[in-house]
Amino acid sequence: MPFRFKKTESPAKGVRRLCRERIGEALGRLRESDRPAVVHGVRKEVKKLRAILRLVRGEIGKGAYRKGSKALREAARCLAATRDARVKLKAFEKLTGRSARRFAGIEKALRKNCLREKRRFQKKNSIAVANRILRKTDRRVGNLKIKSVGWPAIEPGLMQSYSRGREIYELVRAKPSPENFHDWRKHVKNLWYYFRMLCPAWPREMRVMTDELESLGEQLGDAHDLVLLKQFATKRCAGQAGEVKALGKLIESRQKKLRAAALKLGSRLYADEPRVICKRLGNCWSVWRGENSNFRI
Repeated sequence: MPFRFKKTESPAKGVRRLCRERIGEALGRLRESDRPAVVHGVRKEVKKLRAILRLVRGEIGKGAYRKGSKALREAARCLAATRDARVKLKAFEKLTGRSARRFAGIEKALRKNCLREKRRFQKKNSIAVANRILRKTDRRVGNLKIKSVGWPAIEPGLMQSYSRGREIYELVRAKPSPENFHDWRKHVKNLWYYFRMLCPAWPREMRVMTDELESLGEQLGDAHDLVLLKQFATKRCAGQAGEVKALGKLIESRQKKLRAAALKLGSRLYADEPRVICKRLGNCWSVWRGENSNFRI
């Protein structure tokens, strides 16, 4: 199911449909949740759901937004530990490549952690909890009310997302802490979701921006995964001090490159004022839907 609005549907109908499709996809994946990769997929669907609600939170009201967002955070939290264990192992493998044998102690600890978290996940009934939350959310989104009609239902949330990402980009430039980079990534991912959702027929400039948002999100995600890996090695592999020190140097070198590339890309993606970018996107939306024949894509 493509993650995007349909040309002839209203934002209200599109939001309800997209939410229910994402929930359906997540519930389907939960039925195969003995596989760690599937659990990661469920969390991705939950993130898309939260992004959709955030886009229209001004329309659906604070109460509905907070209730829905809180429930989805709980569902994601049920699945977090097993996902994080797998992510740390994957980050280690990607970072060390053929030199992984130099870090045999750390690799062994990471693999044990994956097995431990998988068993713990299966014992804690997390699947049933996440399943119940998603089914309850499905009933709620079917009744979501969107106050405005057309682009005005979408523009405020889009502008807020872009504005907040732009603000945090400036904060990261001034204070490049792991926490700030991670916070920036959340807003980058949301904006990427919105670009994918809003208009399948973007002009070339907007398609390039969509692809660059995806690349930026991946760079920031890889950098954060390395933060988790370093924390794990420092806390759980104290007996392999030499390995931990050598791995730390590799991590720092890779993070430096990822963060430099992210800042460079961010300088292009967040160059426009929020009102300018939203007007451009609104024009594209109108042309795609046949609402503005004077603007050409």
